Amino acid sequence: MTAWCRQFRSEDATACSGIICANIEADRSLPPGLLRSLCARMMPDRIEERASLYYIAVCEDTLGVVGVGGLDLNEIRLLAVTPEHQRRGFGRLLLEHLESMVPPVLFGEIFVYSAPVAEGFYLACGYVSGGEHIMEVDGYPIPTTFMTKSLGRSGLLDRASAVVL
Repeated sequence: MTAWCRQFRSEDATACSGIICANIEADRSLPPGLLRSLCARMMPDRIEERASLYYIAVCEDTLGVVGVGGLDLNEIRLLAVTPEHQRRGFGRLLLEHLESMVPPVLFGEIFVYSAPVAEGFYLACGYVSGGEHIMEVDGYPIPTTFMTKSLGRSGLLDRASAVVL
């Protein structure tokens, strides 16, 4: 596998939108109305807007963009790989890239609200389940699992909370 990760650029928006929507549509547990609503939230202009709010990276190979991930401080907000490129290491490469972008002076761990279909992936990458969490989007309950991973460093916020305890 020859692949690399880099920061999102505006010209990646259409590819990223397609990758995200392909993954949403592949999740058979979601009702059709919610599928449409979630995909509408991931149109190229919305991806560009998100990139102005938090860090978005893409994973590329010689054929182009195959994955997209988003990180807001120490929360993974987005991680998707084209269905045909899954189980080939692209997701792990992108996840490791996002983990390396967490500001080490601030945070010693990273977290994600994982969809049920992705929970096994995060477990295999060293994340620990913190229990079920229900999110609501447009009146639809969406089950997720809160998952964390220690990054093997102690950030200021971690040290500050230890002092308070």
